[in-house]
Amino acid sequence: MTLRKFFQTYVGVAILLASIIYAMVRVAYNEATYKAPDVTTIRICHWQLEAGFRDALQELIDEYEQLHLKRTGKKIRVMQLPVSERGYSQFVNTGLIGGTAPDIIEKGFAKGATDPAYTARFFSPLGQYLDEPNPYNAGTPLEGVPWKDTFFDGLQAAYDRQLLDHYYVPFSMFTVRIYYNRDLYRQILGTDRTPASYQEFLDVCQRIREHGQSKGLPIVPVAGSKYQGDLFRRRYETPFLFELISQTDDDFTGSVDAMESYLAYRQGRWSFESPRFMAAWKCMLEVSKNFQDGWLAAQRDDAVFLFVQSRAVMTASGSWDAPSIKKQVAGQFEVGVFDFPMPTDHPEYSKFVAGPATEASIKGGIPWAICRQSRRQELCVDFLRFCTTRAKNESFNQSITWLPVVLGAKLTPDLEPFRPRIEGFVGDFQTDISTPVKMITEGNRWSVLSDRMTPEQYAVKAKEVYERTGAEGFQEKLVKDGRNNRNLERILASQLLLQHIGAPDPNGRRDEKIGQLLLAIQEFGHKVAVRQAQFEALQKETERKP
Repeated sequence: MTLRKFFQTYVGVAILLASIIYAMVRVAYNEATYKAPDVTTIRICHWQLEAGFRDALQELIDEYEQLHLKRTGKKIRVMQLPVSERGYSQFVNTGLIGGTAPDIIEKGFAKGATDPAYTARFFSPLGQYLDEPNPYNAGTPLEGVPWKDTFFDGLQAAYDRQLLDHYYVPFSMFTVRIYYNRDLYRQILGTDRTPASYQEFLDVCQRIREHGQSKGLPIVPVAGSKYQGDLFRRRYETPFLFELISQTDDDFTGSVDAMESYLAYRQGRWSFESPRFMAAWKCMLEVSKNFQDGWLAAQRDDAVFLFVQSRAVMTASGSWDAPSIKKQVAGQFEVGVFDFPMPTDHPEYSKFVAGPATEASIKGGIPWAICRQSRRQELCVDFLRFCTTRAKNESFNQSITWLPVVLGAKLTPDLEPFRPRIEGFVGDFQTDISTPVKMITEGNRWSVLSDRMTPEQYAVKAKEVYERTGAEGFQEKLVKDGRNNRNLERILASQLLLQHIGAPDPNGRRDEKIGQLLLAIQEFGHKVAVRQAQFEALQKETERKP
């Protein structure tokens, strides 16, 4: 048998055997390392597979393990469990239900890690820890400051008002920007100046299309997919609605939820067919026409690949993708970043758009929560405290070009384009009063953005399903809110009973919890009662009409 034939015959078997041996060695190593009798292991799972994240987190882990050993003389291991977005939901839900979940879990994607009812069941309340100073801040300007107040927003966005003491602990925050190929942009347009207005952005896109057509090159202005389409939609649709939000925000929260918008709709204060909505959808259609053909069927990675291959001059994504994109194009071209230009000086749109949405209310990302099933609660808290000192949070985020969340943590020059924009307007306008409304309006919205349905046709369909299913959806939401309020009342009753019988209060926070519960019950109870009365009044008025 010749060497070539021998190689062709047995190379596959050799690779298979090598893979099996490697897997067995890794399993044996993990068993010996992480289940050794003198080693305490905590597991932390996440879906962050972006370039650099796992390495940056592992650096924190290695430092913490060494520090803990030096301080206590005890060996610990913190094991990362990275899971892809596609499998994350199944992995987390199965682990939580089966009692095999990791100790620290990144909240999101999985119903068990997002729904408040499951949060209360599966995750530990962290309020008592966050009210205490972070001991790792000793000797720094943050010494003695309650842990939650060392974050940029005091963890207001990480607080679940329905569950009171339930917080998550963030590591980073993110903004969304337009990435562009500096070299290709300069070559086509002859300048480095990025568009400052919406019309300039459209003009730039037009010149890029004309360049590609004249040169016979497959170059498009913007690499898109549903992912990018949704990012553009959020930046360009909401600004058209700020005035409407201010007119219908009856509880002065800064946003209009689905029940609030439904009541306003029944009162005749807005309509899907209004010029405001028509202009918003027309604007988004103008933007999406600059995506590549067939973008609606493309995946997020397909759009990034198009951009990396210099077949698109621009694309949109969050700051979380900055290290991955820059790593992929290293040596090929320079990546630039600019903000979404607003149509504030557009002849038609400016009467609706006063400015962009502010990013002052941005939330912390990488939301860690501690599993209630974990037998190492204190160790998990200690690890998260170690990671969220100013120095550690700064170095972690600088290494992956993300934005830090701890007060005083510095930004590198690469991060400056992603700095949250404070100027602008705040607000959100939700219309998903029922499941059919959500499904049909979301589905048809893509038809509008792909130019297969006109904004006028979309408005007719949205109006029909909204009016047909809105009342039932509103009542279902009332029932859910009432159920949540009753759950709060049960928790309050248990706390009052414990106080009455003189049960131990190890953390000395029972009175505080009772006060929080009373405020929450008053707030939610009042909201449910008012909305119930408003809904019934509208129903009676409708019945009286001929």
